[in-house]
Amino acid sequence: MKREIILKSLMITVITAVLVLLFAAAVNLRAEQKLNLKTTWIAARDIPPRTKITESDLLEAEIPNAYLLDQTVNEKAEIIGMYTDIQGKIPAGSAFYREMLTAEEDLPDNPTAQLREGQSAYTLETDLARLGGTIIPGQKVDIYASLTDRDGSPVSGCLIENARVIAVKDHKGLDLDDPESSGTPYLTILAVMRRDLPYLSAAETAGSVRLIASVQTYASDVKEARLVEDSELLSYLKRIMVHTGEAVPPEFPATTAG
Repeated sequence: MKREIILKSLMITVITAVLVLLFAAAVNLRAEQKLNLKTTWIAARDIPPRTKITESDLLEAEIPNAYLLDQTVNEKAEIIGMYTDIQGKIPAGSAFYREMLTAEEDLPDNPTAQLREGQSAYTLETDLARLGGTIIPGQKVDIYASLTDRDGSPVSGCLIENARVIAVKDHKGLDLDDPESSGTPYLTILAVMRRDLPYLSAAETAGSVRLIASVQTYASDVKEARLVEDSELLSYLKRIMVHTGEAVPPEFPATTAG
């Protein structure tokens, strides 16, 4: 009799435990159904404005669907490589929203977005030793070229005055203020008149091109990227281009941007 009582008590205990576990599982299931958890990505750290987002900036998280807005970006591939908006940082723990993210080509200060009518972007390797100073975006520089004619005599001078610097990048193509940049300038991107590109190309092919900070570096009332049309250097470049069969731009004053 005593044995039966013990067995019944044990069975009741086991059944009670099973019922409790089943109840807990049902409660959890109901809670998950009610919460409707969704896998998304949140910021692993405070991400400053105008920063390129990398995989290390992301953390996977499950968030109730009710807390996610329609503009939430839930796909990892749609976040990595984008830039944070210029207006503010993305705080740690925040989800990513479309209005926070900008593609590199759509950045307001992207080099091509800074070109004015008739201009093109021209890239030169930056020679720190010859610059004699720091070149930064926004300032104006004069473009000088040095060549040697057939007689071995030097031909040099200013080819373009007041070309605007629209970007300075390191050897990886990153802006110098990018957290991953080496901080050492390697490429300078200039806004020059499109019709003058053949002269710049010819000068680089025949000799060397260097930049010198313009005396009117931040003046707003000067003509940008003015071709020095009465220079011996330009005349020599035209002769080279004719000799090599390259097209020489038509003889009329370029429309320069102010």
